[in-house]
Parts: sequence; C-alpha cells; structure tokens
Amino acid sequence: MRRTVITFEKLEQCFYRLPDSETMVSRCELCQADVSWLTPNQAVAVTNLTLREIFRRIEADLLHFSESEPGVLNICPNSLFGGESRQRKPKK
Repeated sequence: MRRTVITFEKLEQCFYRLPDSETMVSRCELCQADVSWLTPNQAVAVTNLTLREIFRRIEADLLHFSESEPGVLNICPNSLFGGESRQRKPKK
C-alpha cells in the first residue's frame, strides 16, 4: 500500500500599528537592517509578553533597542521575534 504525504507551509506576517502613531523606520545598527521600530507597549501587544519581561530582556541585552529622545525607547522587531542574533555587539 502506498502512502502520500502532503505538507503545507504557511507564512504569516504581522502588522502592528497604534491609532495616531507614526511608524518609525530607521536602521538597526546591530542587525544591519532597516526596521519599523516598536514601542515597548507595541512589543507587548504583538508578543503577548509582559512589559516587565520586555524590559528584563532589554536589560539582559537580548533585544536590540535605541533611545531616540530621553525616555523614548524603541525596540527592533528582528531581535524581538528572533530573526537576527539577539546579542548586542560590544561598544567600541
């Protein structure tokens, strides 16, 4: 008896945007890619992690981030979703 196995692959894309918020696209120097940066609250919404867990990962250098102004934190989605190396490069 022959058996045929059919495999389906599904590719999903996630779009995130808060009302009245502008998308900040700039280069992440750590993963060398142009990305749409996320705020910590957007990161919580798309990952179902807690805000505390997001900040824990930032403090542990597991996420790429930038501070565009004092107190304004942005997170690279590539590091958040594991698309790139999560370790930060040492500062020169």
